[in-house]
Formats: sequence, structure tokens, C-alpha cells
Amino acid sequence: MSTSNVKIAAKGISKSFTTENGTIQVLDNVSLEVKTNEFLVILGPGQCGKTILLNCLAGILPPDSGEVILNGKKVTEPGPDRGVVFQQYALFPWKTVRDNVAFGLAIRHMPVKERYEIAQKYIDLVGLTGFEKSYPHQLSGGMKQRVSIARSYANNPEVLLMDEPFSALDAQTRYSMEKELLSIWEQEKRTVVFITNNVEEAIYLGDRIVLMTKLPGTIKMEFPLTSPKPRNYTDASFLEMRLAISEETELAL
Repeated sequence: MSTSNVKIAAKGISKSFTTENGTIQVLDNVSLEVKTNEFLVILGPGQCGKTILLNCLAGILPPDSGEVILNGKKVTEPGPDRGVVFQQYALFPWKTVRDNVAFGLAIRHMPVKERYEIAQKYIDLVGLTGFEKSYPHQLSGGMKQRVSIARSYANNPEVLLMDEPFSALDAQTRYSMEKELLSIWEQEKRTVVFITNNVEEAIYLGDRIVLMTKLPGTIKMEFPLTSPKPRNYTDASFLEMRLAISEETELAL
């Protein structure tokens, strides 16, 4: 991979935690590179360190060894150049959709008119036009996650880090959100690192899949995805890729 085309990279990341039962090695010498505007999916079973790796990329957790490099510079803390969408919606219940989306702009002291204009752009983009004055308790799970995605985009990050954002949704809503996310990404390209333990979701969304092992988490292998998007779950190429990944993974299929 050309170094000039790498947006964010993990270089030899290791991370362990001390518990009552001793030290647990969570990540072991993980290295990966993500190209500019690539949609990279990190796939692996539960308890493989995927979320810990994402938190290291975000600057939320410092690695014990190794480093994260963004645009050629070492990451030492969270920053607006990285947006994070968590499994839980992490919305402020007392704020409207519009104010939740505009929150990052508000703490940067952007004038109200300007930040609301930007918020509206992304509210429209994620399909929530008309819900600007609604509160989180008035929204469905899928709508709440749309707000989270809009908020991340509104901050204009260079990299979007997504930690199993659709895992709490029912199957039909999850599929709908996958389609919506691809549509948004096609319109507003970002470098995306997407965490999942769902093989079909990984194949549907990704430009490339990085497969991780169980603890201690390491990268087992990569699968490039070259078929055009959107992909059909029943196409022969989709099913062939699913079989190839399932033969290498420790996921329960």
C-alpha cells in the first residue's frame, strides 16, 4: 500500500489489562493501514479486542506498545479529525435532534446560524428531515443511530470509527441502516473503520475485511472485496466470500 495514500495506521499495537485474575493480553502486535476514503471492516468474534483497537485508533486508550499514525503524525489523544459512532447511541436526552447533531460544533463555539445550517445538511442526509425538534425518547433505535451518524459527519472528521453501530437493531432495521450508511458514504466519502461480528454485514459494507482472532487479538488475514456496491446477499460472489471467510473465522455462524 502506498504510504502517501494511507490515512490512518496502527503499528504494532499491543494492549493488556490487569484484573483480579491476572493480566489479560487483549491485543498482540496489531498492525494495519487504512487508505484514504476506504471502507475497512474489522471482523471478529466477541472478546477479540476489536473495540479496544478502535479506541486506540480514536486516541481514547493509549496502547502499551506500538503507535497510531494519522496523516503521518502520532495520535496521543482524541481529536475532531476522528469521529466515533458507538454501539449505544450516546445522545443527550434533553437535547433535540438538531442540537444533538450540532453539539460538536457548539463546543467549538461556532455561531448558532452556521452550526444549525451544517446540522440541517446532515439531518437531511441521514433521512431525518422533519424530526429536527424531536427528542431521543421520541425516536426509534434506527433513528437514534442516524442522529449519531449525522453528529459524527457534522464535525467533518477525516476518519469515521464505528463500533458495531447496528448490533442493537432488529434484523430488518439493521439491513435498512446498512443500505443507508452506504448511501451516505457514497455521497460524503470518509475513511471508515467499521467494527462488526456479522459476516454478511462485513461483506455488504466493506472495501476490505480484516479478520481478527480470539484473545489475544491479532490479525489473521485480509479479504479484499472487489465486487461493486450495493451488493446482493444472494449473489454467487457474495455467498462464495461468505464461505471463504467462514472457513477461517472463529465466529459462530
